[in-house]
Amino acid sequence: MKEWWAPSTYLPYSINEFCAAFWDRYPNSFSKHIVSEDVLERRITDNTIFTKKLIVKQGSSILKRVPKWLSRMTEIRVVPVIEESLYDKRTQTLTTYTRNVAHLELFYLHERVVYKEKDHGDHGNATEIDRAVSLAFNSGKLSSIYEKVTLMGFKKSIANTTKGLTEVLEMRFGARPHSDKMSERIKQKILNSPVIQKINCEKSA
Repeated sequence: MKEWWAPSTYLPYSINEFCAAFWDRYPNSFSKHIVSEDVLERRITDNTIFTKKLIVKQGSSILKRVPKWLSRMTEIRVVPVIEESLYDKRTQTLTTYTRNVAHLELFYLHERVVYKEKDHGDHGNATEIDRAVSLAFNSGKLSSIYEKVTLMGFKKSIANTTKGLTEVLEMRFGARPHSDKMSERIKQKILNSPVIQKINCEKSA
């Protein structure tokens, strides 16, 4: 199993603005890999909003280039995932948990993200994003390679996720000063962050 913590990043919008866009973030120009999205459950109380979604994503384009005889991973075309989100009005935080619910005999990938209000000085309130992912593959000697490749691809997907969220936020609330520069800094911060050094590695079976 491998784990990776992304560097903290920020978007120049309040947590309430962010949540409004987050729950309605698809489609956007950077989500072409999303096949479908369905709300399975939603519970609203005085202080919380719980949402469970089924999101179907396209499989990794990298794995499609691997010879079919080498691994069953190449047969994966779509990956259904469950996304559970909990907004807490009292703490002004949105916490999400995402996990794959198919192909579990081959791999699992779990992601936890915490979004919270942050005073960003002269730029006003912003939303801080703290993200962690854990994954494991069951592909024998290739497991470690798949894990490393998947994590590198995951970093690129986070950059696109940020761009997509920024696009939706700007459409709904307007562009904010420095939002373009901040989005680009987020991308570079994520892509340049070390992966291997921040992974807890276990020997493959």
